Amino acid sequence: MHITHTQLNKSLKAQKLKQESPRPRKTNAEPRSYGGADEKCDPNKISEDLVKCLSSIFMRCQENEEDKTSRDPYEICSSFRSRDIGPYKNFINVKAASVNQNRMSSSYAFLIRQLKGLLGRLSSVNLQQLNQQEKLAFWINIYNSCMMNGFLEHGIPESPELVVTLMRKASINVGGHFLNAITIEHFILRLPYHSKYISPKSSKKNEMAARSRFGLEFSEPLVTFALSCGSWSSPAVRVYTTDKVEEELEAAKREYLEASVGISRTKMGIPKLMEWYSHDFAKDTESLLDWICLQLPTELGKDALNCLQQGMSQSPASTRIHIIPYEFSFRYLFSI
Repeated sequence: MHITHTQLNKSLKAQKLKQESPRPRKTNAEPRSYGGADEKCDPNKISEDLVKCLSSIFMRCQENEEDKTSRDPYEICSSFRSRDIGPYKNFINVKAASVNQNRMSSSYAFLIRQLKGLLGRLSSVNLQQLNQQEKLAFWINIYNSCMMNGFLEHGIPESPELVVTLMRKASINVGGHFLNAITIEHFILRLPYHSKYISPKSSKKNEMAARSRFGLEFSEPLVTFALSCGSWSSPAVRVYTTDKVEEELEAAKREYLEASVGISRTKMGIPKLMEWYSHDFAKDTESLLDWICLQLPTELGKDALNCLQQGMSQSPASTRIHIIPYEFSFRYLFSI
């Protein structure tokens, strides 16, 4: 059953109140403080610094570009109704040509040295005492760092098939354990059933061992809006922190959907990413569309609801939505 304008307004108000009230955290350890020399051993601080360092390397590739931002990074306005796409219009946009030209530039020597130092410290971290919030922020940062470092080490893939290959090749040493991007995403951050499409059976034993050792106690669906594999359709990269990871994930969700959902008079465009992980958010297409409407800014959510309601009498939900294809070509968006 579809939501009405009144239900939408009530739901939006309820969600706002819910977001303003801190949710109880599910933790299995008391938060720790690191100071002085011990701060260098703090896994979360290392993961945050890794994202900052790698992001700086990629963003420096754009220093000579006249337009570093993209007002419509997912080209929603050219395919649907033109509108303000929110914070994404100000994010730094790094394309393949810049990275290929500048990947080994000597001007990055300081950042490369810093990167090597951080990777060295990461290889000796102890994660045993991390609680759920710390693990969540840590592994999101490590996934994004793993992919960015993979592009620096192996270059930019030329085809979608090679992107998946890179996700297997891009590995990072965490506390003495070498983990690739697929393992981090599908066996540590997500539930393993998502991996059946991209992970060969021969590698499952090691990946399940990684899940047993490092996996989150509670799966967090919102990582969908936080993980960037460096493709055109990926969400933006940002730093996730222990104290604010829930708020940061909520912001990542809202901002990505605001920038990537298309709305016309009778049709709604949703990114392929949402179709892939739809069952993390809704039981069917109808409820997924309703859920998306509730995540959008108030006025945009009303426009989306109008779009769906105008088409209800004419066609089923499956024909009222357009799945926007996933584009694998290289591009990074940075909110930092």
